[in-house]
Amino acid sequence: MQDDQLDVVMRLHDASRTAELGRAVFSLVGQDHRPLRILLCVQRFTPAMMAGVEDTLAPLLAMSGAPTLAVVNHTDPLPRDARAALLNRGLAAASGRYLAFLDYDDTVYPEAYALLVARLRAAGAAIAFGGIAQKQTEFEDDLPFVLAKRLRPWQGRTIADLFEENFCPLHSFVLDRMRLPPALRFEETLTRLEDYDFLLRVCAACRADFSLIDTIVGDYYMKTDGSNSTPMGGETSDANIAAWHRARTTLEARRRTTLVAPEVQRAAGLPAPVPGLTIRGLLDRLGRRAAPAA
Repeated sequence: MQDDQLDVVMRLHDASRTAELGRAVFSLVGQDHRPLRILLCVQRFTPAMMAGVEDTLAPLLAMSGAPTLAVVNHTDPLPRDARAALLNRGLAAASGRYLAFLDYDDTVYPEAYALLVARLRAAGAAIAFGGIAQKQTEFEDDLPFVLAKRLRPWQGRTIADLFEENFCPLHSFVLDRMRLPPALRFEETLTRLEDYDFLLRVCAACRADFSLIDTIVGDYYMKTDGSNSTPMGGETSDANIAAWHRARTTLEARRRTTLVAPEVQRAAGLPAPVPGLTIRGLLDRLGRRAAPAA
């Protein structure tokens, strides 16, 4: 494991979204932290699609000091919606000590990873979080127009808040792989909230640092064309409603079965850790209620 290297796992499921991908990669080219490697995980791309992506990114990656790039193509026919499988492919390909995630349509600020890695080192934490701003965006001919910007629309601040409801988007954190539980993976049966399910398991087992939660380290683009996983207008189709229900039911089962480490119990506000305490048990002791499954 390379001690200072940061691997950034990106996922791309649609070869027509290369303009947005280029914006995201440009934000990685500008990162203060080095060395940095991009693991771009794509979903069942043809050779022509792969070549098109690499051609789009070539000018950015030719810049002085640019990160290195590895493209990983998920070719398996299942799962059909491979959003979690793409993240697992990136996990399997990672070789650096530090790990971050960035979807093709979001961006991080130049100082983001240097700040978060510094917090990991200073706190001895397995995961460090920063704040994310939300940009309401519409597109015309692949050009984004930002209609409004909100700083930290997700208002949680602590580990207890996170166990109750997610307020940390996928690109808001960096992980120290040396401090993570072994064989950690994303749940590939989930097509919604797969990142939150991952966070519940990491943060129940390991020390998390929220010192930079008020420091904005990136932007989440909420798009008016409905192409986000969580669209602005809500989802009304039977399939989408069922997918959200399955995810929330799975998360509640995770809360009821996942044990909370003693140091995490203390960080959440229990001065005397309780053996065998689950996330749900911790929330109950704290008088907190997580979002219902339905």
